[in-house]
Amino acid sequence: MFSTKLTDVLSQINGVTNSIILRYPQTVAVSESQDMMILMDVSKLDDDAFPEIGLKDSLSDFLALFKLFPDDREVKIEGNTINISSGSLVSSYIVDNIALMEAYNKDVAQFDKTEEVPSVATFDLGTEDIKNIKAATGVFKDLSEVLFTSKDSDMKVSLGATNKFNAKSNTFSVTKGAQTSKEFEIKIPVDNFKMLPVSEYTVHVKYNSSRNSYRILLVNKSLEGFKILMSVKA
Repeated sequence: MFSTKLTDVLSQINGVTNSIILRYPQTVAVSESQDMMILMDVSKLDDDAFPEIGLKDSLSDFLALFKLFPDDREVKIEGNTINISSGSLVSSYIVDNIALMEAYNKDVAQFDKTEEVPSVATFDLGTEDIKNIKAATGVFKDLSEVLFTSKDSDMKVSLGATNKFNAKSNTFSVTKGAQTSKEFEIKIPVDNFKMLPVSEYTVHVKYNSSRNSYRILLVNKSLEGFKILMSVKA
């Protein structure tokens, strides 16, 4: 229970939120701003099922505790207490009341509904692409948004700013080949992109024509069942 694979992925999710309700076989995490959600298929990382676990502002502490124990640790859950042991090392960790974590109580349905919405653009975003854009945000601190611009079967991912008067004429972009059926420009806050776990993704831009609204769905190419859903502004 709570294998190294699982805690490693949770460490990446910890960059998005420090509060989470862990569920088996699937866990959905949400950012503090509620505009970024992560779906993790726990069953692909750990064979041992466990009851719901609430961690309010304490995911980082929870993960740090597991690092104090070797990989062959024994984990038992009794009520709201997680008992961890290995030889002479023993610890009891009390988890939080899920009833008091309504803002973080999300389910898989939102992902299922989004996947049913048509994609107007699909493209790959790689590890180096994400690293380069993240690094560029540290250089161009006046650019507060990441823009996704679909035009001529290309997707340009660039840094921009809402307030053009406060921004300089700095630019940085990565252009990717894409399958597109619509030209558009949407944007997300730079801070949301910086929280994105570095990996290889297939990116689907979803468009609900009845609401004239977009969403970005990122599907991890190497970690089965790991998906990210982002709210956007048009």
